[in-house]
Amino acid sequence: MESIILDMKNIVKEFSGCLALDNVDFAVAKGETVAIIGPSGSGKSTLLRCINCLEKITSGSITLNGDTFVDTKKGQKSAYLSDKELKKICAETGMIFQHFNLFPHMTCLENVCYAPMKVKKQSREASERRGRELLDMVGLGYKAEAYPAQLSGGQKQRVAIARGLAMNPEIMLFDEPTSALDPEITGEVLNVMRKLSKEHTTMVIVTHEMGFAREVADRVIFMDAGKIVEEGTAEEIFQEPKSERLKDFLSSVLS
Repeated sequence: MESIILDMKNIVKEFSGCLALDNVDFAVAKGETVAIIGPSGSGKSTLLRCINCLEKITSGSITLNGDTFVDTKKGQKSAYLSDKELKKICAETGMIFQHFNLFPHMTCLENVCYAPMKVKKQSREASERRGRELLDMVGLGYKAEAYPAQLSGGQKQRVAIARGLAMNPEIMLFDEPTSALDPEITGEVLNVMRKLSKEHTTMVIVTHEMGFAREVADRVIFMDAGKIVEEGTAEEIFQEPKSERLKDFLSSVLS
């Protein structure tokens, strides 16, 4: 795999003695769209949250854009870089959650501009210019001065995507971005993600939208019980599943 942006090796994550991730190896190349599918509780969201340090791994190593920010020596627990260094590395990821997490007291434009100004010390003028470009890109330039309470769920999620892109991250992470949306407005968010995929934005998407994963992903990962059970192209995963567990999963979600 050429120009690997993300490389996770032997990732173990325990919660109170429960194994959420069990020796997972996972890598993503620059410009690749990877979809992660699997049943609830399989470790999909936990894996995503370990990438940008929302969860700390128990053991293993993670390298993002050439910087190894956590590693584990034999017989020891994981050792992370300093908080200051971590903050810098984690700023290279954009995270989109199920529930938008927009600041309710800020306009759409202010939400998008906040992190570049605060974290990257960009000027207000440069941040707002880029912010308006991104709102236009997600089809919401006309809502720049609106507040989150004035938006639909789909519009809020599109603003959240614009906000994630405003930091010019190396990789965008999506944690079931449409699961809190009505089916009617799910399409408008997926269309933005399709556009990003066509532009070769590096993306890891935890999703229950099988049709979307099949259509957009360069690679699909199937997880169960904290392990990667199977991975391959969308065609291989959906047309020629090898494991009985994946066959069972697909028959239950596609029936």
